[in-house]
Formats: sequence, C-alpha cells, structure tokens
Amino acid sequence: MADIRPVQVAEGVQVFAPYAEGALFSEMHFIYNEVFVERDYLQHGIHLPGSARVVDVGANVGMFSLFVVEECPDARVLALEPIPDIHQALLRNLSGCGSADVSVVRAALGRRREERVPFTYFPALPGNSTRHPEEKELNKRLVEEQFGPEAVERVLGAVEVEADVLRLSDVLREWQPEGPIDLLKIDVEGSELEVLEGLDDSDWRRIRQCVIEVQDLDGRLETIVSMLGARGFTVVTERAGNIPDVLRHWMVYAVDEKG
Repeated sequence: MADIRPVQVAEGVQVFAPYAEGALFSEMHFIYNEVFVERDYLQHGIHLPGSARVVDVGANVGMFSLFVVEECPDARVLALEPIPDIHQALLRNLSGCGSADVSVVRAALGRRREERVPFTYFPALPGNSTRHPEEKELNKRLVEEQFGPEAVERVLGAVEVEADVLRLSDVLREWQPEGPIDLLKIDVEGSELEVLEGLDDSDWRRIRQCVIEVQDLDGRLETIVSMLGARGFTVVTERAGNIPDVLRHWMVYAVDEKG
C-alpha cells in the first residue's frame, strides 16, 4: 500500500490521499474546488433531497461522498472505488462521517461481472487511474507540452493493479434493492458506457438523476446522451470546467422528469 497522507485543500479542511514521491502537484485541490466551491455536480436542475440515496461510482478518495453527507446528513451513500491505494484513502476519509449511512465497496463497474481485471494506477495523479490506459495519450501529450518530456513519468508514471468488476444492478440489489436512487454519479475514466450497460431495465426506472463525466472519444458522448434520452431523461451537456478542451471532457446532467 502507498503512503496515505493528509492534504490540506482549504483552510481547516484536509483529506487523505495517496502520496507519490516527486509529484509535481496534488489533484486534490482541483477536485475540492470542483465539488465544494464550484458545486459542479449540482447544476442544470440536479438537486439532493434531504434523505437522498446516492451512488458514487468512481469515488476516488471520497470528495463527492463527503459533499453529499455535508449537504444532506440523512443521505444514504454507496461509494465504489477499485484502486487499492485510493480505496484505502477513501475509507479513511469516510470514516470521519460519524453516524452517516455510507457504504464503501472496492470494485469497478461494467457490463458484466469479471474477476481480477487489470487497471492502470497513476500514483501521482490517482484520479486518472483507469481500465483504459490507451485513452491517456492526450493527457501525456498535454503534460509534455506544459512541463516538458521529463515530467511525463513523474505525473503519469503507472503501476498495474487488479480489481473485480461488478454490474451496477447486482450492487444495487445488495445495497438498496427497492426505492428510488436519487442521484447516480459516474466518473470512471473511460468506462462510463460500460457502467450504464450494467443496469437492468427495472433499475433504470429507479434512477432519478445522473451526473456523468465523459471523455468524448469515439462518439461516446453522443451514445450516452442518446441512451439517457431513450430512457426518458432530460439531458444537458457542457464542457467540464477547468479542464483543457483538448482532453474532450464533458459533464452530462440528466433528470428524469417523471420521477
């Protein structure tokens, strides 16, 4: 396990995160600003009812789960994170939630169940860890342009780890088999479509809202928007804030008006 250390992200606020020797910066400040300051996940009609049931897929170290608990102390949260080191930081951060109803699962999600699947873990940039390392070429190019070729290994030096992949419907059956899911948040670095393909029709009908970060490669954004539209969601898309356009990151906000 990597060294897990506290990172101060705002005055009086710190979170635990994997520590990488020689890292040029910590992404924790960016994520804190995105979630708590800019409130990027509560845009375009997305809201959290008082006793919200929230699924945080690709929870990273738990910043969004912490935000949900702060906004709605009576919320129920399920946080999923496959990378072992990041999962350890997630557990430490969410252990401070007191009596909040938070469940943590170390797993990825996909269209079918798989065991011991290889993932690429970036210790210096853990939020970019992925099942699809081939999609990080744009990131490597950007790091080289901004910091020079010698910085690529320091920022995106990779370690291979393994994790199980589960279907979202199977996970929901264990966690919350009935009733609405007020918000499904997905940030999984290239596996967004696979996560959605792991939902049975009966569980699609339970989803009230989605916020999904999508890297628009190979038409993925259009496919996801079409899928949500066909399920009766009203969908809004916008470029992800504070991320260079060249990386093609979009935020997808979907609300089921019937819910």
